[in-house]
Amino acid sequence: MTSPALCERCGLRMASYDQVERRVEYRSVATLSRLRTWRLALICRKCAMDEWEHHDHPHGRDSEQGTLL
Repeated sequence: MTSPALCERCGLRMASYDQVERRVEYRSVATLSRLRTWRLALICRKCAMDEWEHHDHPHGRDSEQGTLL
C-alpha cells in the first residue's frame, strides 16, 4: 500500500483526484517546439488555483495596470 501524497506547498494530504503536477517546460524561441519538461512538485488543487490566480493577476485583480501610452 502506498502512502498518501502530501502537497509540497501547504502539506495537505491529497487524494489522487486532488493532485496537480507542477511542471516546467522549455521551448525553442524560433520554432516553439518543446525541448524538455520536468516535474517539479505535486500540489493540491487549492494551491494550484492560488498559483494560477497569482500568475494571471500578479498585483491582484483590482490593482491599476500600467499603460504603454
